[in-house]
Amino acid sequence: MRALRDVNEYETFVGQKKLLKETGQPYEEVGRVKIIDTRNKTAIAQIEYACDGVNPGDTAIPFAEKQAVTFHAPIRFDRFLPAASKLSGRIVMGKDFDSDLGTGHKVYLNVGANQGVKIGDFFRATRGYTAELLDPVDQLSFKAAIAEDTQKKTPSVDPAMFTKGNGPVIHVRDLPRRSVGEIIIISVTNTTATGMIVFALEDVHAGDGVELDQVQ
Repeated sequence: MRALRDVNEYETFVGQKKLLKETGQPYEEVGRVKIIDTRNKTAIAQIEYACDGVNPGDTAIPFAEKQAVTFHAPIRFDRFLPAASKLSGRIVMGKDFDSDLGTGHKVYLNVGANQGVKIGDFFRATRGYTAELLDPVDQLSFKAAIAEDTQKKTPSVDPAMFTKGNGPVIHVRDLPRRSVGEIIIISVTNTTATGMIVFALEDVHAGDGVELDQVQ
């Protein structure tokens, strides 16, 4: 195992550093080794499996077999399903500190066994459109022209931030939040959970909300 630090030292969403500090020290499970011989103060091990380079200074702990999980495609995935689950949290980071994630990627949540999370649970990742307003790249789509040339009254999307038209005002905060992906829980601690994205309609972001998918 390896205790991790983010060498990028910038937030992928507002408040990430504070949330990560509250969540605890992140660790990576680097690989599995088998002890083949011992000496007075040392042991000789052979690497049997590794998902990253094993380095001097990494921590070795007794191996414990993980619980197997089975997953399936969403039974019914309503992209604009209103919030209903009382069990909700947030994606605090992705594996290797990735911020844009997709199917097969691992994510780390700030809810765990103390909140009732179990291995094999399904969570859906959700995001409101207001998140795009805070992202300098995503907000560009709101600056694009959306009016048809024949419209006499052109709409304004959040006119305090973007170009103002002479027609109806559309506030991004009034748009329904959307579900962007499905996550299965593969590991749990008392306060955190590790999940794998098994289905995504679009990129999943660090900072997205998550909630227990009771449909699954």
